[in-house]
Amino acid sequence: MINPVLLIAIPLLFAFLSVMFKKADKGFLILGILFNLISAFFLKETEVIIGGWKPPFGINLVADQYSIFGLIILNIVFAFSVVSSLPSVKKYSTLLLVSLASLNGMLLTGDLFNLFVFLEIASISAYIMSTMTKKYKGTFNYIILGALGSNLYLLGIIFLYSTVGTLNMSDMASKLHLVNNNVLLLSITFIFAGFAVEAKLIPFNGWVKGVYGNANDLNGGIFASAYATAAIMVFGRLFTNVFTLDGTLKTILLAVTVSTFIFGEIAAFSQKNIRSTLAFSSVGQAGLIATLFLTGITGGAMMQVANNAFAKLVMFTIAGAMYVYTGTDNVEKLQGLFKKHKLIGFGFSIAALSLVGLPIFYGFYVKIFALTNLFKINSYWLPAFILFSSLIEGIYYIRMLVKLWNPGEEGKESKDEYTTKLSLENTFAYAVLAVIIGLFIIYISVNPEFITQGISNYLSNIPGGM
Repeated sequence: MINPVLLIAIPLLFAFLSVMFKKADKGFLILGILFNLISAFFLKETEVIIGGWKPPFGINLVADQYSIFGLIILNIVFAFSVVSSLPSVKKYSTLLLVSLASLNGMLLTGDLFNLFVFLEIASISAYIMSTMTKKYKGTFNYIILGALGSNLYLLGIIFLYSTVGTLNMSDMASKLHLVNNNVLLLSITFIFAGFAVEAKLIPFNGWVKGVYGNANDLNGGIFASAYATAAIMVFGRLFTNVFTLDGTLKTILLAVTVSTFIFGEIAAFSQKNIRSTLAFSSVGQAGLIATLFLTGITGGAMMQVANNAFAKLVMFTIAGAMYVYTGTDNVEKLQGLFKKHKLIGFGFSIAALSLVGLPIFYGFYVKIFALTNLFKINSYWLPAFILFSSLIEGIYYIRMLVKLWNPGEEGKESKDEYTTKLSLENTFAYAVLAVIIGLFIIYISVNPEFITQGISNYLSNIPGGM
């Protein structure tokens, strides 16, 4: 059996070795990624106590069905992001290994302060990665909001620790009834606001366009798929397992998440560049998944996490590559690109249509599942908002696909200066990625149980599960 500690320790060990042996840094990066990818699939349910101090006094790592599900997705998308964009790795191998270790730690830890430590390491890694494209204004905004979020989260858990004397998630959940209502309200609000930064929720998502909108082929996929998966899965862990929401507070936080996915989709609709559109689409997806978690539709939320992670991996990687090789990601200037590069167009289109939730694609199955369960709990406004946002999402993605497939002059391949800068040589890795992920999305669209079966045991005793 694989020890969960290794998913954190091995990437850190290779990060250390990559500093000592700089010429072999990419080799260590590939080894670390492959180890984590294989280990995630062989991980079994277990709890590991660190340092011999039993919880709630010591730190523990929890590998249950929930965290294993997140780890598998996280390590798959991280591996594909790096392997398909190896030329962009350059001097960032050590940083990527530290980032991988911290993201795995976020999903595994059962301790609220230990989560803060992993969150800080992951955030600092992300700040540095965001400088790859030298758009420092976006990085500056990210640092300011990230620091604010970290401090709010830390303040929230300090209030709770001073009241119940524990930071263990499971122990905290069992003692929340001992906390004064006003202290609990303030603490949960701070913790929610703290995680809203990384989860991209309103009003703490002002950094997203500056970072996602300037991403390259490497960090775009990592931010929008690996980081997004870790952040929203931890959000789901906190607000379904640890903190129980009800009454006015739940209504207010739901208003925040619903506003996020409506705002995200409307903002994406108004964008002209592909990466900006994808950035606001990611905001919308984060709001939708957070809403499903808060309403107890945990199964639907986890399925959408998978759908969003695989779709955004392909779309951000290709969009970043377009910018790297052509100098633009403006939809008008890249018109007809997919007619010339059909394989990357195939993967990008499949991912977009699944994200929209078009019938026959996996996203359609996810949305039907979520809507059906919302109706079962007599929720009618939320399905209406989800359908409205899906309509907007469908319009701007289909409009984008029509432009990228159609060169503008019927029957003729585009000769535009931008599209001709992409050659078979520099698109080969992206084409392989697009085909593999595109075919995988088609497979899970035909066999959705391939994803849902892996989480059904965890969800069987949870309202909204399957």
